[in-house]
Amino acid sequence: MGTAVGESLIAAVALLLAALPTVLVTLVLATRRPAAVSGAFVGGWMLGLAVVGGAVVAAVDVAAPGGPSPRWVGWAKVALGVLLLALAVRKWSGRPRDGRAPDIPGWVAAVGSLTAAKAFGLAFLMAAANPKNVVITVSAAVSISDATSRVADQVVALAVFVVVGSLGVAGPALLRRALGDRSGPVLEATDRWMASNSALIMAAVLAVLGVVLLSEGLAAL
Repeated sequence: MGTAVGESLIAAVALLLAALPTVLVTLVLATRRPAAVSGAFVGGWMLGLAVVGGAVVAAVDVAAPGGPSPRWVGWAKVALGVLLLALAVRKWSGRPRDGRAPDIPGWVAAVGSLTAAKAFGLAFLMAAANPKNVVITVSAAVSISDATSRVADQVVALAVFVVVGSLGVAGPALLRRALGDRSGPVLEATDRWMASNSALIMAAVLAVLGVVLLSEGLAAL
């Protein structure tokens, strides 16, 4: 189990940092909406990760039931590594320059009027349909399935991935619950910092995870 959990933690930390733009949404919800709405967003996000990750683990288990890992798993890791490196280059190329403030999508501000049901659905789609998040989740699921064939160990490793990968998204809601109205200045300062630095952090995280997966895949071939 330890190997599977270790593999899931690498991807979970990458998702935790790469999901910074999503944290902007929960910051808006935490400051403008009732606690139930931001809680629903966190629940939708976690369910989206669990559905994608669980589906991939099950698919890999069916395609390679027990025994040594087939060569295609190595090729899958190589392909995922290349995809992550490409995403890292894209994020780096699109970073704000010359002191310009980053462009914040207009829909981020619009989430301040979401209901709990709509927040849940939006978060599910952001976790399960956003290409960057999907690539990271798929890479975690492939690594988990490659590390162990025991279903119980896979479930634990996937749960670790979902929980750790959701800490950033859940952070604003947890902070608001803990501090109440005092969380306002902290959330606003965090919002400004992440808006200015999210592209650089995401590029670095995606590049590191891409190199790890690429090296693992090449070593397995």
